[in-house]
Amino acid sequence: MGKGRLAVGDKIRIQGKSTDFTQTVRSLQIESVDVRSARAGELIGLKVEREARVGDKVYKLV
Repeated sequence: MGKGRLAVGDKIRIQGKSTDFTQTVRSLQIESVDVRSARAGELIGLKVEREARVGDKVYKLV
């Protein structure tokens, strides 16, 4: 994450060379612990509905 905050319920877009889809964030984890939100700079785990690949970008939709 570059700046801001990401929370459960936010809409995101995952985009890459062969990836392009949107979804709602249904769960977030930090160090295998469920959290409701994360700040910019934190490493998070995010469950995705389709395949995402190394190098894909994640954008928060506002």
